[in-house]
Amino acid sequence: MELFKNIRAVVRLVIFFIAGITLLITDTFILLTIRPFSKTFCRKISLYFGPFWGKLFITILGIHLTVTGRENWRKNRHYCIISNHMSYLDILVTGALFPVLFVSRHDVKYWPLLGAIAWVRGSIFVDRSITGSKERPYVKQIIEYLEKGFNVIIFPEGKTSNGEGVLPFKKTVFSCPTRANIPILPITIQYTRINREPFSSQNRDKVCWYGEMTFIDHFRKLLKLSRIDVTITIHPPVREKQEDDWLNQNRRLSVKIHDIIAAGYPGFNDTRTFSSLS
Repeated sequence: MELFKNIRAVVRLVIFFIAGITLLITDTFILLTIRPFSKTFCRKISLYFGPFWGKLFITILGIHLTVTGRENWRKNRHYCIISNHMSYLDILVTGALFPVLFVSRHDVKYWPLLGAIAWVRGSIFVDRSITGSKERPYVKQIIEYLEKGFNVIIFPEGKTSNGEGVLPFKKTVFSCPTRANIPILPITIQYTRINREPFSSQNRDKVCWYGEMTFIDHFRKLLKLSRIDVTITIHPPVREKQEDDWLNQNRRLSVKIHDIIAAGYPGFNDTRTFSSLS
């Protein structure tokens, strides 16, 4: 059995790597040929094919996606998508559903292969070491992309959780949809079964990637899994125009969206009392 798992892991890794290189070459070609004429059109062409690549990657990894609340997402509109966050797999499963630009932590750009793909596909990298009253550069980028008609997905917990519940949301990014006058589309990601067994505290670390876990070791073990079931719940859009007291609006809106997403998460524990909103 262990031999079979090792063989499956190797085969998946090879296919995943080939698909990743193909994606990188394809998007680089789009970048070099179209970007000189129109940066916006270049990004939209690249994102148009995003769900195809996302579906390919989750198929390679044995991930089965179920979507509820599809009626809340209109494909002819664009949104600031807000989601909970448990794993790097969240990027693949949401990318398989939405043509979307990702907001990622700044060190992702240095990851082997995945970092290059993230950069070529126009991901917005967040460097939280930049503090002070001056507006964060990534906030301006998000607003610009939203105003140009892109879907942008944000994981406002700021880090991945262990799957026990939804961590407190950072409030800064909630100024982006209000300033761009774009609706927020809250979604809840739930990993429901791992190797056909219910997601629980006994097996969650096979999928959730958090704390001091190393990416390479976690991904190596994940490749051995036979099947991962995940459900994405799309909640009704929320739209608010920016108010004069935008700081309090950001705080209130972050709590409101947090509670919507958390309400769709089974066994949710309210962790806001353990960490202040920032």
